[in-house]
Amino acid sequence: KYELLTRLESMPKHTKLCHGNFVPENIIYNEKGMYVVDWIAARQGNASADVGRTYLLLSLRDPAFADKYLELFCKKTDTDRKYVQRWLPIVAAAQMTKKHGAEKEFLTGWTQVVEFE
Repeated sequence: KYELLTRLESMPKHTKLCHGNFVPENIIYNEKGMYVVDWIAARQGNASADVGRTYLLLSLRDPAFADKYLELFCKKTDTDRKYVQRWLPIVAAAQMTKKHGAEKEFLTGWTQVVEFE
């Protein structure tokens, strides 16, 4: 726990509007366009942390799709992939507090990651 807190304190502050639950179920697409719904968890925060959470949630279902999502985010925002990846242990630990039993083993693995190549 101490290592995660130390890592969180050392992360740069980039305040953006974050959705907080950006998953496919919260996107409506029709002939008029695409709409993101369910903004109940929205808050100010680091966009890369928000993307990291989405990446982990997508990885539970479809790792290849999750990788494509992360690749596109990094390309469109000119964000280094490693910067987003540094958030993964932190957002995994936060997600574990939501008591989703099936996710626990998967998320625990992400809390053990120290560095990415």
